[in-house]
Amino acid sequence: MSSLTERALTFLTPDDPGGDGRFGRFEAGLLVTIAVGLTFMQFAGSEGTFLWLYGDLLTSAARATQALPPDMIELIGPRDYTYYHMLCLVHWVACCLVGYVLMPCIYLRLMDHQLSDLYLGAGELPKHLKVYIALYLLVIIPVIIVSFTEEYQRIYPFYPDAGRSVFDLVAWELCYGVQFFALEFMFRGVMLAGLKRWLGIGAVFVMLVPYCMLHFMKTGSESLGAIIAGVILGCLAMKYRSIWGGVLLHWLVAISMDVLSLLHQSKLPSRLLP
Repeated sequence: MSSLTERALTFLTPDDPGGDGRFGRFEAGLLVTIAVGLTFMQFAGSEGTFLWLYGDLLTSAARATQALPPDMIELIGPRDYTYYHMLCLVHWVACCLVGYVLMPCIYLRLMDHQLSDLYLGAGELPKHLKVYIALYLLVIIPVIIVSFTEEYQRIYPFYPDAGRSVFDLVAWELCYGVQFFALEFMFRGVMLAGLKRWLGIGAVFVMLVPYCMLHFMKTGSESLGAIIAGVILGCLAMKYRSIWGGVLLHWLVAISMDVLSLLHQSKLPSRLLP
């Protein structure tokens, strides 16, 4: 057992783990920027903020498209607009891009840090793509098992109209993919590459804390799973110097989760457009 553990640790550890233990202004500023980005995403990306910004516009659009008697028009609200939930989630994804990608990029450029160092290239990923395929096959087994539960089907898909049409489902999954890029860029790119000089491989475990907490709004099992996934994906990103394996794995698992939930609820879309 100890031999197996040692082999796993050797496999996950980068050839150049780095880390000289020096914490300076760059690291302090980066951590503050990350905290601001996470706060922005959480609150600016909320449904409440979306309604505050666009509620009146959506209400007008909903009233214009509803064939109702004049005395019932006042009952129409922003949530009655056909694409309300889609636009709300697009707003959330946009805020993820601002908080997870734009804000760290601005800070890093101000500090003359090369964005190319944030594991944005393919790195050694093409040679090790089979590792991520194996991880997908490993993860999908418990996903299939829990997909039969009521709690799971109540949460997924995040987009409640995903089963309305093929257009809704595909549009949502594309938005979801963009969000996963932003997520991986922040946690497996900015945090790991940015903190590597200070902590080396230890940056994975600093990244793990906020990453796990992001899953608290979901389920306990997912939060625990995020701890395991965070360590593995973090180590692999540092080892292969690329975030794209994590983006692909995250996205494929998420698509599978949504499709399984719709399948169990007999809500897989049967028409092309709403």
